[in-house]
Amino acid sequence: MSRRALIAPIFVAAVLNEAVAQTVQPPALTLRGATGLESPAMAAAPVPYYLEADRLEGRRDGPITAQGDVRVRRAEAQVTADWVRYDPVSDTLEAGDRVVYSRGRDRIEGSQLKLRLAERLGQVDAVRYTLYDEAGRLARGEAGVIHFKGRDRYQLEEATYTTCPAGQEDWVLKTGALNLDYTRSLGNARQVQVRFLDTPILYAPWLDFSLDDRRKSGFLTPSFGVSDQRGLEFATPWYWNIAPERDATFYPRFMSRRGLQLGAEYRYLGRQYGGDLGVEVLPDDRVADRTRYRGLIRHAHRFDPRWSGSLHYERVSDDRYFADLASQVRETSRVNLLREGTLRYDGGWWQASGRLQSYQTLQDPAAPVTPPYRRLPQLLLAGSRILSSGMPLQLDFQAEAVHFEHPDSDKAVGSRLDLHPRLSLPLSTAYAFVTPRLAWRYTRYDLDRNPDPANPSVPLGPLDQTRSLPILSLDSGLFLEREGEYFGRQFLQTLEPRLYYVHIPYKDQSRLPVFDTALRDLSLDQLFSENQYSGVDRVNDARQLTLAVTTRWLEGATGIERLQATVGQRFYFSDQRVYLPGQPQRGGDSSDLLLQAAGQVTDGWRLSAGLQVNTDAGETVKANLGGNYRAGPGRILNLDYRFINDRYAAGLDQLDLSWQWPLKPKWYGLGRINYSFQESRLVEGLIGFEHNAGCWTLRGVAQRIAVSAANASNAFYLQLELRGLTALGPNPLEILRRSISGYTKSDEFNLP
Repeated sequence: MSRRALIAPIFVAAVLNEAVAQTVQPPALTLRGATGLESPAMAAAPVPYYLEADRLEGRRDGPITAQGDVRVRRAEAQVTADWVRYDPVSDTLEAGDRVVYSRGRDRIEGSQLKLRLAERLGQVDAVRYTLYDEAGRLARGEAGVIHFKGRDRYQLEEATYTTCPAGQEDWVLKTGALNLDYTRSLGNARQVQVRFLDTPILYAPWLDFSLDDRRKSGFLTPSFGVSDQRGLEFATPWYWNIAPERDATFYPRFMSRRGLQLGAEYRYLGRQYGGDLGVEVLPDDRVADRTRYRGLIRHAHRFDPRWSGSLHYERVSDDRYFADLASQVRETSRVNLLREGTLRYDGGWWQASGRLQSYQTLQDPAAPVTPPYRRLPQLLLAGSRILSSGMPLQLDFQAEAVHFEHPDSDKAVGSRLDLHPRLSLPLSTAYAFVTPRLAWRYTRYDLDRNPDPANPSVPLGPLDQTRSLPILSLDSGLFLEREGEYFGRQFLQTLEPRLYYVHIPYKDQSRLPVFDTALRDLSLDQLFSENQYSGVDRVNDARQLTLAVTTRWLEGATGIERLQATVGQRFYFSDQRVYLPGQPQRGGDSSDLLLQAAGQVTDGWRLSAGLQVNTDAGETVKANLGGNYRAGPGRILNLDYRFINDRYAAGLDQLDLSWQWPLKPKWYGLGRINYSFQESRLVEGLIGFEHNAGCWTLRGVAQRIAVSAANASNAFYLQLELRGLTALGPNPLEILRRSISGYTKSDEFNLP
């Protein structure tokens, strides 16, 4: 049960307290002051009271009685009763037989009210309340008696609470005794029972909770689920509010197939630091027949305005830890777990940092991967500055010194120093821009070993090597536009041609090691970059020109981009001579042709498409087609098809379809299909439903995910959410939001 499960009944006593204050201060009567019951704003700016009654009796120092349709109004609040009596000697107010407080849509009824004002002692009998929050959501219930126990302290007996409308008692919370102490912002309840469709589903002999947003120690909502990897699961988290800036959560998790897993998370936050620690232990996995664990440390620290640092360390006991025990695909597919310590300095226009970095690599025997290099250490320096106020001459620079280590003996290890200063002069007008740039790249290697990947027993090259290259580039473009009428509508059409020239002389780099460099995927962004490689170990030779043209169609009345289309291609004036080991040499005098288009074609449909074509071979290298349809909340359809020709890269042929759609009133269908035609298998599948009954929602989700090249995991989630109270069962919301783009909870748009 949520720690805030019983907060709504609290408002009953709080509002009744205000009602009493408004009842006892009619302007024509002199009563003992009770301004302490008013808010500071009311006390600072008094609002007049209006008292109406069939008969008013009393004297200055004696009891005062109002009878017959008594009505007290102040601003938008009103209290009615059959009679009201105030005794100034005992400072006691009584009202009956039908006491009704109303304010806006809120309404609170009681049969009898008796209260000693100064001491805040008394009671209200037979209370019924109907309240609405700022979003218009209903809360209602009853209480046999509300006792006033002093200033801002209340006790409710035989109280009920529900968010269901009158006449629909789908779920009700009942409690024998509810104590509310606003002086300490604490509450507790005894004999708590939740009934759903007239069936008890939750019972707690004792429950305590916070009355505001402050955290409170105690049990959190339990969760349960079922999967073929773990069997029946049940978790009962316990939250410990250690201090305002520190807390901890303990979450025992029982898995019927594997055993009892114990987990804990500790979070802390200071003015200059923060982080969290986590640990999970499965003492004896009955399936794997071994103890399994996970540890996590994350810390960020700002020492002063310029110095900061961070630490991240994660470790698991074995390669299949996430595949067997995690319930989300983003965790089951994790391969490299980061271990990193970083120290940074901010010098204003320049920044420096140093780090130690390594990974734990989780291997799948069916699809082994090469572990990444360890950086022990890495030092970085970067900056950017305008050199002249008269012209925008800009200096940018990057520098790196790093030592690489690797556990495999057939990998090169050693140190690398890289310097990359750049001078550019960006010039622009409203319709054009041109940016010449001159750069220099200097790299030095001091290696401990440098084996040839094809024959590790033979050195690839010298252990000490340098590379020095000048780089010249020129970027330019135009912005042209015109207005016109098409299809009966006014449009603004743009034409944006762009030219980008790069010149880098050839330098033999075949004997240099490859630590962290790879060939970038061809894209429109990559067409306008100097180097086609990511990383430092290769810098391509280049005499090349990129030409691209973009056009946009903007609807004049709304500004909506109905169409944006771009075509681009790079042209080479010399043959490729620098390439990675095992990479084929480029053929032809041009890159693949890239085409992209996207637009809001109708009010509901937005489509996008991309195509990469090898113009020499006349073949499609990559293609994607996507679209999403939005017809309002809960009416969502997403479609994405991706294709990569396996002659040019790791092949891909996948369809990804997801949706959220109404099936009938209050019922919604949910689903996702991510299917690989190349592997003839389902990468991820999800099917489910959501039923919104107004004051409660039932969600059921079945999921299948590929956790490795040869294995898949199946799971089922069933959650009952009682609006304004709590949610029971495993929470599928994160899975739904990640799997279905645009997913929205039905109770966020389908309010009663």
